[in-house]
Amino acid sequence: LTSDQWQSVSSEMAPQWPYWILAGLVQSSATAVVGTPLVVPTPAQARYQDTDFVALIHFNMGTYAHNGDPCCDASNWDVHAPYAAGPTSDPATFNPTKLNTTQWMESITNLGANIAILTAKHGCGFTLWPTKAMLPDGSPYGYSVGSPKAAIKDDVLRMFVDSAETAGVGYGFYYSIMKSFYLCHSFSGTNSCTKTVLPGQHNFTADEYTAVVKQQVTELWTEYGNLTEIWVDSATDGLDDLMIQLQPQAVGTRVNPTGWCGTESGHPSKDVGSKDVWSIGPGFFGDPDGSEWIPKFCDPQLFQDHIWFWEPNLAVRTLAMMIPIYHDIVGRGMVMELAFSIDRDGLVEDTHAVVYKQLGDWVRACYGTPIASTSGAGPAAVTLDLTVRAGDTFDRIQLQEDTISGQRVRNYKVALSNASAPGGWTPIATGSAIGTKRIHLLDHNITITAAPATLRLSITQTVAPPVISQFAAFAPCAQG
Repeated sequence: LTSDQWQSVSSEMAPQWPYWILAGLVQSSATAVVGTPLVVPTPAQARYQDTDFVALIHFNMGTYAHNGDPCCDASNWDVHAPYAAGPTSDPATFNPTKLNTTQWMESITNLGANIAILTAKHGCGFTLWPTKAMLPDGSPYGYSVGSPKAAIKDDVLRMFVDSAETAGVGYGFYYSIMKSFYLCHSFSGTNSCTKTVLPGQHNFTADEYTAVVKQQVTELWTEYGNLTEIWVDSATDGLDDLMIQLQPQAVGTRVNPTGWCGTESGHPSKDVGSKDVWSIGPGFFGDPDGSEWIPKFCDPQLFQDHIWFWEPNLAVRTLAMMIPIYHDIVGRGMVMELAFSIDRDGLVEDTHAVVYKQLGDWVRACYGTPIASTSGAGPAAVTLDLTVRAGDTFDRIQLQEDTISGQRVRNYKVALSNASAPGGWTPIATGSAIGTKRIHLLDHNITITAAPATLRLSITQTVAPPVISQFAAFAPCAQG
């Protein structure tokens, strides 16, 4: 669905968000948490969580120099560094001779992403649209596509937006508010030219810098339609209200927040911790007692190295490497904002395109058709039974809540009927958070032999009658 459609559907289904549901409404064997607020997503957040993947596209002046933040520095700014396509101070260095944003969308849709973010301006300060912003001295900005010295006269953002709309992909922009090598502003927002101002740099006061930024984000947030997501690295420099005023439907703002998982490696369980992840509350894991809906995301690279912008001769992760990353992020209820590093021709490199398609095909094959599935809502859904046929083999369970109604479950267990086990049930999985998606990988395959067996989901603690959109068992998948 588009952002506008989500707004309509979500408003229809939940006209009174947020509201309170107390323990007295849950008449079942589950324990209810008395007085717990039932926090729900905004339409923008619901739209955002309606996908496993977001394409986080890195393509800017850094593509023609080296990876970094900023990618421009004294070694490449006013000289032609051996690793660069030209001086990064020269707009003509950005020169994708085969630029094709429709080709990007092929890989994005093959992956299964339905949101794409493009780096409209990264740390160098170069803009991918012909900005009309003026510098404090009254001169044109001069460091963008479409500027007099630029090799590319087209509006790259417009090309990207048109391709995304044709592909049915939501879109948004990354804009680094606090940093610009061109305008002597560092990641922390301090002046980076206190000792030296290189040829082509402009050294302005903080207020003058902010005035330029405000001109540019106003263009970004008014000239390209309704954005699905806004990506602002570092701080917002007091522009939050403008962002909300101009793009109220976009996720990534103060009123539609998202939360980072704490690592860019793709392995949050290893780097941050393996605790359950909540779409409620702040922090890397969220907080089930929080008062605000904050979907969590992780942003790994496709390169095996920790590299965002394209560099030559770098190996990409294989499908076998990406599958555990998928389970560690998406399988724990988070969105994977996966890097797309466009090459110097302006294309998704063939080796990258292969992996995006492999990963998308694997997800669709592995989780597209369960061997058994059910759903349920209301007090009776605290216990759901699932019949697995004789002869079927499974090694994973997928659980999903309809989170438009909130993340209601607080504790649950899954068991398999077994006449020889104590009580007739063998526990196979337990957890607290379900949310948009929870995948349990079992430590061995289970084959049902003589007669059909029952899988039982027992919700032992909830803040309101659960709304389970999927309780499913899946057969073993190729490669993991």
